[in-house]
Amino acid sequence: MGGSDRRIYLDHNATSPLRPEAREALAEVLESAPANPSSLHAEGRAARAVLDTAREQVARLAGISTGEIVFTSGGSEAASAAVRGVVDRAPPDRRRIVVSAVEHSAVLDVCERLSRRGFVVVRVACDEQGRVDTEKFIRHLGPGVALAALQWANNETGVIQPVGEIGAACRHAGVPFFVDAVQAAGKIALDPHAACVDLMALSAHKLGGPQGVGALTVRSGISLAPLISGGTQEKRRRGGTEGVATIAGFGAAAEVAEREQQEETQRLLRLRAKLETRLRDQCRGIRFHGQAANRLPNTVNFAVSGLPGETLAIAFDLEGFAVSTGSACASGGVEPSHVIRAMGFDDAEARGAVRLSLGWSTTAEDVDRLLACFPDVVAQVRRGLDRSV
Repeated sequence: MGGSDRRIYLDHNATSPLRPEAREALAEVLESAPANPSSLHAEGRAARAVLDTAREQVARLAGISTGEIVFTSGGSEAASAAVRGVVDRAPPDRRRIVVSAVEHSAVLDVCERLSRRGFVVVRVACDEQGRVDTEKFIRHLGPGVALAALQWANNETGVIQPVGEIGAACRHAGVPFFVDAVQAAGKIALDPHAACVDLMALSAHKLGGPQGVGALTVRSGISLAPLISGGTQEKRRRGGTEGVATIAGFGAAAEVAEREQQEETQRLLRLRAKLETRLRDQCRGIRFHGQAANRLPNTVNFAVSGLPGETLAIAFDLEGFAVSTGSACASGGVEPSHVIRAMGFDDAEARGAVRLSLGWSTTAEDVDRLLACFPDVVAQVRRGLDRSV
């Protein structure tokens, strides 16, 4: 049904393929003489210069100064470092953490662990479009709050949250504000200072950089206990020798993403509009999640009535398309998406969610090929389910 042997990759929110510029930067470092960037000799200084360049590139993408960048192993480490780093140094009378109900599991899991230490975690609900209840979030801010956390954009639905409004309220209340910008970086313009963001998580492989590297941005004046101790690296905020090659790849990908962001946003918006319009016309029972909200330009999340998302994703995989469900695997079984459930849908809808996420390598031909085979794949899945009843 796919009409071509070439596979189509539509899972950029999970990992975006390595950009040629990032591959070139990686190779250049790997092929040079190895050196520790903390060493004083010429080779060490050369490695340090590579880090400095990458730090400038990532800082421009993030809209901050180079001194606010802490390189990490990825977005999940950045989230843990932010949440635990602030909470571990919070005064004893600040025992509450305020988060949205649709945060990434990297944030929710560390908050759950902190609840076992006596912290009270407040999860603020969202509406049916996935937008956090801003008024309720702000009402929970106060003297007893150690940290507030809100993602800039959701990884499953692409819904963009009111970071600036909540950031201003956090600043007024004296509450440190952490923002997970892993999905937003490179897709929309970021201005964390204007949004009163104190800490922000980034990840290289979400924007075409290598896996295994990310960054935490830390506003000047924020006290942060290091998640990893044992060295003076990253201004003592993250011990361990920096991965020079992967950081160079991160920097190269960040530079391209920042340079092309405006043009790429418009291109992806056109592709997304075509996808959603045609899918609605050709597929009965399809429902889009978060469509009425302000979203990232590359993300489509939908469910087809009566069809499990996992079954649909497998069927598309067999036809040569890499798509994703919005759910996470736990204990060998597929759990309903906590994001879709937080939007007020039942377990069946949450299990039916499928995500298409476009990116720098997605072409108009890719979208056309998906649209051409979509009705047949859905019909095939329906027939298979009917036979199994």
